[in-house]
Order: sequence, then structure tokens, then C-alpha cells
Amino acid sequence: MSEPTNNRDFKGEAWACFFLRMWIGMRLMLAGLTKFLSKNEEETGWIFDKEKAGKVMGSITETMKANTAIPENMLNSYALVLPWALLIVGATVMLGLFTRISLFLAGGLVLSLSFGLMLLPDDTAAVERGVEIIVVGLALMTVKHNTGAVDNLIGLAFSKDDDEEN
Repeated sequence: MSEPTNNRDFKGEAWACFFLRMWIGMRLMLAGLTKFLSKNEEETGWIFDKEKAGKVMGSITETMKANTAIPENMLNSYALVLPWALLIVGATVMLGLFTRISLFLAGGLVLSLSFGLMLLPDDTAAVERGVEIIVVGLALMTVKHNTGAVDNLIGLAFSKDDDEEN
């Protein structure tokens, strides 16, 4: 018979936080990457193309201009920042770097996307963002059980040993 373990890294809540973090991070990073990646015609690979991001976001901005009352300068600023924000926040969520702040920012990104989608005539994609908000909320609820995160390594590096406390 196996002995029960008190190690927090093997508890269900820790794994729930880990898997939620990985899903949110991958979702954001891949959403950001798709704005930048383009097929290299000369080779069979893909390249990171900043110009493609401008074209993709320009197309989205045009749709928003045609269907919403959001000012063009706000749309252009948002379109410039969004792909980079998706990449950076997605990476920090996956790494578990500043986990609570990263998850909060992830929720803010998804909420901002939801806002724009809700203004469009066919706003069914906003419901999908609602599911993502629920996932971010669950991750925030389990973050106190965070495992496999850079935050934990930083905590270990700066924590006192039992011998030092005496």
C-alpha cells in the first residue's frame, strides 16, 4: 500500500493550475504567432514576418472600422500592440513568471478581444472568449497551488533553509 504524500506538487489542484496555465499560454502565444508567421516560398519553412502582422491586423482593423464606432486611432494602436501582447503574456503564463499578474493580463487581453467582438453584428465569437475568461478565472482560483513555474524557482532561491531560521 502506498503512503499518502504531503508534497504539494502532486496534488490535483497543482496539476489543475499547471494544465490551465499551459492551455492559456499556448492559446495566447499561438494566437500571437499566427499574426507573424508566413510561409517562406523559397524554402519549405516558416518565417517570423513583422510585416505580415501589420497586414493581418490591418484587415481586422478594417472590419472593426466598418462595423463599430471605435475611433480609428484607438483601433490602430490596439492592432499594433495586440500581437506582441499575445506573445509576451502567453509566454509568461506558460513559464509561470509573475503568474498572478500574467494571468490577470491574460484575462484583460481576452476581455478586450471580447469587447471588440461584441460590437460586431455576428458576435458569436464573443461567446468563445467567454469560455476563455472562465478558464483564466479557474487558473487564478488555483494559482495558490501553482507548480512547475519560474515563480517557484525564484521562491526557492530566496527562501531560508530550516537551519537558517534557528
